[in-house]
Amino acid sequence: MHIALYRKYRPKTFSQVIGQKFVVEALKNQIASGKTGHAFIFTGTRGTGKTSCAKIFAKAVNCLHPINGEPCLECDVCKGIENESIYDVTEMDAASNNSVEDIRDVLNEVNYLPVMAKYRVYIIDEVHMLSPAAFNALLKTLEEPPAHVIFILATTEIHKVPATILSRCQRYDFTKLKIEDIAEALLEIAQEEKIDLTTGAAKLIASLSDGAMRDANSILDTCISMGNRIDEETVANLVGISKEEDIFTFTASLIAGDMAAALQNLLVLTGRSVDMRRLCEELINHFSSLLIANLVGSTPQLLGISREKFEKLKEQAKTCTHTFISFALNCLTTALDSITKGQNAKIALDMAVYTMCNTQQIPQTVPARPQMAQPLQPAPQPRPAPQPAPAPVQSPRAEEQPSVPQPVPQQPKPRQKPRPQQKNEKPVEFGYWQEVIDLIADMDIPLHSLLKNSVAYFDNNVVYIKASDGFNDYIRSNKEVNGIIKKAIYNACGRPYNIGGFRNIAHKFRDETHDSLQDIMALRDKGVQINFKD
Repeated sequence: MHIALYRKYRPKTFSQVIGQKFVVEALKNQIASGKTGHAFIFTGTRGTGKTSCAKIFAKAVNCLHPINGEPCLECDVCKGIENESIYDVTEMDAASNNSVEDIRDVLNEVNYLPVMAKYRVYIIDEVHMLSPAAFNALLKTLEEPPAHVIFILATTEIHKVPATILSRCQRYDFTKLKIEDIAEALLEIAQEEKIDLTTGAAKLIASLSDGAMRDANSILDTCISMGNRIDEETVANLVGISKEEDIFTFTASLIAGDMAAALQNLLVLTGRSVDMRRLCEELINHFSSLLIANLVGSTPQLLGISREKFEKLKEQAKTCTHTFISFALNCLTTALDSITKGQNAKIALDMAVYTMCNTQQIPQTVPARPQMAQPLQPAPQPRPAPQPAPAPVQSPRAEEQPSVPQPVPQQPKPRQKPRPQQKNEKPVEFGYWQEVIDLIADMDIPLHSLLKNSVAYFDNNVVYIKASDGFNDYIRSNKEVNGIIKKAIYNACGRPYNIGGFRNIAHKFRDETHDSLQDIMALRDKGVQINFKD
């Protein structure tokens, strides 16, 4: 029977663990010094070696002849743990054994001494799946276990583990593996299996594994079924991804705005049974790589790619602007979100291609942000042009005095800075409001429907919104609406402003009331004859 590669080549000693140098050194030092803890928690993404290290630790701590913290793999204990014939080491899957009764069965056993090993080791995988009652049952024993018991908890979602559990364990974080490390390990496995695996294919598998050695071994296992020769084309065809050249050709047509060529490229990829969701993710990754490759000081190591691909990215980045790259990323992210929600993947990508190639839509999707040196202020009231100065009165000796030229009246220069708003001035309409409404259409459709006929006023660095009562009810019941509106205002005008309701400034629009009798008496004081009739 064929054994899966990830099982056949699972590391048996700490020296065989890939990419977890600091974790391995810490665990080896504890075993070598004889000062091992009683509870550990291993956290990290899938396929990074958490369970493998837990099993190696269980062998090393019980080994009859350890070598610098490593298990010898030759003694009866090491062999018994490896073939699972020693029951002193128990591995438990919390995903299927997560009730309080399952934990109580474990706690009933901890008081018994180990039969063949030095320690009873309990490895609880996916520990975050335990129920709250099970966690509570484990607390006391986890804090003060018997001297012959060691707990090793493993999880991919550390945020779901209660803080009371975390505080009783030594925590070790397992990081994603580097592409180079995975590719090197794959080449060694291929050599052992007598498979002709090219370096390019190994790097492609490593990049597809997303830092997980187990995923990389599974992909390699799939590719082996095609024969003893595995290259990049074999991997691409089996996994359902596009080739590097296809991605560059596709993006070049998008950058050039050639819609016909872009749709033809998409049709070719569809004919090869390329997964549309993965293609969308690859395009997003490609455009983000273009953005980074064009930065000053960028290196291939920063993107985790080869020097040849990095140079190709830099050349292509010269053919487009940062604005277009941001626009493309926005379109592709929207398409990926639609695909995730169940929309037809081909239609979603067709729409993204159409939008990216239609350059007229770029300003609406990515509005140009004005360069503003000062905060937005209301427009100044028109001022009358200055009148010429009256001629000076001639003195008796004016004829003897030299004539002084009078200054020529000048028209007022255009203002360089916004005039500060006076307290008694009325609020002015916010000039960016329609642009804000258009941006909200892409962020929150119900909010846009409530604001599309609204107006906004600007007063003392605050944007006051005049809308229907339905909007006021909506903003009260949805706390995130404030943040959406403020973000749209910032994207529209380039500066952050607070928002408020129109009723806060409604009094500034009311006409001032006058006392008629006082007005009449004021006219009489100025000499106007007033006749009062009965």
